[in-house]
Amino acid sequence: MKNEFSKRNIYPSPADAFRFSLEPIESIKDDALIVLDANVLLLPFTTNVKNVEAIKTVYGQLVQSDKIFLPAQAVREYLDNRAKKLTDINEALQKKSNQSFNYVGAHPLLESLDEFKAVLELESELKKAIKDYQGKIRETLTAVQKWGWDDPVSKMYHEVLADRVLNDEEINVEEIAEDLKNRNTLKIPPGYKDQNKDQNQAGDLLIWHEILNIAKEKEQHVIFVSGDEKADWWHQSGKNPLYPRFELVDEFREKTTGKSFHIVSLSKLLELFETDEDVVASIKTSEELAKSETAEEVTPKKMSPSYDPDCEYRKHLQIPMSHGLLVSHEKWKVKGGYDTDTYSITEINEKGEVENEYELFDNTKTTPPFSREIYGIKI
Repeated sequence: MKNEFSKRNIYPSPADAFRFSLEPIESIKDDALIVLDANVLLLPFTTNVKNVEAIKTVYGQLVQSDKIFLPAQAVREYLDNRAKKLTDINEALQKKSNQSFNYVGAHPLLESLDEFKAVLELESELKKAIKDYQGKIRETLTAVQKWGWDDPVSKMYHEVLADRVLNDEEINVEEIAEDLKNRNTLKIPPGYKDQNKDQNQAGDLLIWHEILNIAKEKEQHVIFVSGDEKADWWHQSGKNPLYPRFELVDEFREKTTGKSFHIVSLSKLLELFETDEDVVASIKTSEELAKSETAEEVTPKKMSPSYDPDCEYRKHLQIPMSHGLLVSHEKWKVKGGYDTDTYSITEINEKGEVENEYELFDNTKTTPPFSREIYGIKI
């Protein structure tokens, strides 16, 4: 369809859309269907056990009233990303278990000083405490690795939501592909913001069709619980979500004969169902963290060169002080008895041009005395 007639396609019943009044979420929450997005299913991996139990209680109540559903596509995306959440936990613990510490060490000339003797005594105690600390971290790692796919979050879902996944076998993927093409051309939400993705460009649209189908089948309003704040789901004020896109609200009204559609965060859902305030606040913190991580992925921070004279990488690579450094952490791994951080380093000359590029490896031995080695190569 050509763009000159796009508004006719977006608003097929303008008179009905003009007089439509969206029902307030507070007045429909007890009757509306609650539909969970993939990002909401993943969020509990970043929170604590108390919060998981509170979420379980609310979900359990909604299951009892037959009001909560999981789109099949959202579950696929959850399954695709769950391993990364568990890997992030494992890697954070692994890194701390192998973290190196710098001690004063031997200085024979100072051995007669009472003050230095006190330092060595404290250092001995510190080494023992650190050894015990890292030992307990490794025990925790072992326990985490024994979870398999039965971690606390997955276990909660198995107990409460196992039978709430929608069946999308009747969805015609060829029709979805054609719909996606049309929406991308006319910038009709949802999904057009994903058209440049390498894969899963139709993910949001598949979820949207599942929402429309269950709402038509049940003849009910829908509250979609999602952390997605992209412009093809929300009207935005600045960079913050303001209202769900009216195109979505109107399409939902059109397909469901006058029902209302809302989007809320998980913390807002818990608040609506009168969950403990401390739990709601904690979930909001997790949402903000997830939002900042997503923003960093979408818009990488612009880096400015560093001219720090004490930078050990500058000294190791013998880069002159008049040149700036752009240092980017690329990866971390533990192998062969070494904890290795890999960095890419760009040397910027006085003209602001790239002088050289390096790959640098910062290695720390994972067993006492935790010796450290740095080496870099010009690329």
